[in-house]
Amino acid sequence: MTNPKHYEDQPHIKLTEGAYLSVLRALANEPEALGRLLADIHPADIADLIERLPRHERAMILNNIPYEHLGDVVAELEEGVQAHVLKLLRPEEVRHAIAELESDDAADMAQVVEDNTDESGPDAEDLIDDGETKQLLSYAEDTAGSMMQLEVFTAKPTQTATELLAYLRDNADEISNNPGTVFVVDGARKLIGTVSLHRLVKAPLTAAMESVMRREPLSVNPTTSTEEVIRIFEKYDLHNLAVIEIDGTLLGRITIDDVLDAIQANAAYVQAAAAGVDETEDLFAPISETTRHRLPWLGINLLTAIAAAAVIALFENSIAQLTTLAILMPIVASMGGNATTQTQTVIIRGLALGQITKQNAWVLLRKEFLAGGYIGTILALIMALGVGLLYSNWMLALVIALATVANHLIAAAAGWATPLILKRFNYDPAISTGVITTTFTDVGGFFVFLSLATLLLL
Repeated sequence: MTNPKHYEDQPHIKLTEGAYLSVLRALANEPEALGRLLADIHPADIADLIERLPRHERAMILNNIPYEHLGDVVAELEEGVQAHVLKLLRPEEVRHAIAELESDDAADMAQVVEDNTDESGPDAEDLIDDGETKQLLSYAEDTAGSMMQLEVFTAKPTQTATELLAYLRDNADEISNNPGTVFVVDGARKLIGTVSLHRLVKAPLTAAMESVMRREPLSVNPTTSTEEVIRIFEKYDLHNLAVIEIDGTLLGRITIDDVLDAIQANAAYVQAAAAGVDETEDLFAPISETTRHRLPWLGINLLTAIAAAAVIALFENSIAQLTTLAILMPIVASMGGNATTQTQTVIIRGLALGQITKQNAWVLLRKEFLAGGYIGTILALIMALGVGLLYSNWMLALVIALATVANHLIAAAAGWATPLILKRFNYDPAISTGVITTTFTDVGGFFVFLSLATLLLL
């Protein structure tokens, strides 16, 4: 496997708006100039350029990327765009791109190829020549093993700082682009300590690693969840984390850039899931693909809207007799929806950070329920005063006040219970909580408000 290029040693054009327009002009009028221009642009910026272009214009950019940069450019692409680009490349170009990457990126790219081709297409393992890298494909998604990089800088406990520094100088091109940490292992490759490069360069030149290493370093097993890995990096301010077998054998490492990628991917997933879209979707994906991704979620929302409409239909006569109800009832539902969004956001964040346990969940329900009651009461008084003065109907003001308090209590209960129940049955709360809790507050808000109005006003 070829190691990544040291791009910091090469001059590059930053992809400013001017450079972007230059690329477009070259694409339109001087295709032969593209190669020279792209050779001076960082692979990450070339990836940004590709993502900005409609699909039919991407092939020209790909055909003019310097061959040695191809793997790094494709690795920087968002997954949806990456899948499309990989289909544009010839099989030998795909293999070359994968071979140019470090182990974790190579495994990820090979998996993308497999996931986006039919049964006649290549398996991910067939695209990887290195046997150890193939093993990364066996780890489940969202585990430490799937984030792991096999390229590690190891040393024996008896090696001195002089020896290691000399090795680093003599083998700079062979070592990972960012070694970061020296992992000290025994003869059986059992992890016994770590030494940061900062600590290494400050150590006495004759000092052995066993005298300067950090003993019993933090580590995880390959089956540790990605969420737990992120928590460890955040809690202990790490840049590298060892991945070891149960018996202590060093397998690889997780680096801070991979953790940042995981955090960004998770944030994008949560944001997209809340809106019912695919976070990996190519911005310029075909209309049919966009429709396929978005339609199911909108169908679910249609069902919830029908449920709310059905409740309103039960009180059609009441609304016909007092049309003011039709004006006021959306206010009750809207406030309840916003309130439950606040509660569910707090609960989902607590679950993500591991702060909610069986012991404190009920205490949290009491707190959210009381907070909902207090907030609902304050807003109810404001609403009642406004409705009473506007319509000169203080019984109507009482109805909307009671309905506001009740819906805030519903919002608190739904916002607390829904994420916990989904988590209990291994569903991601970020996906379904919003539509479920909003249904509760819409249906509940309409029902309470119209029921009270029917009983007290008509």
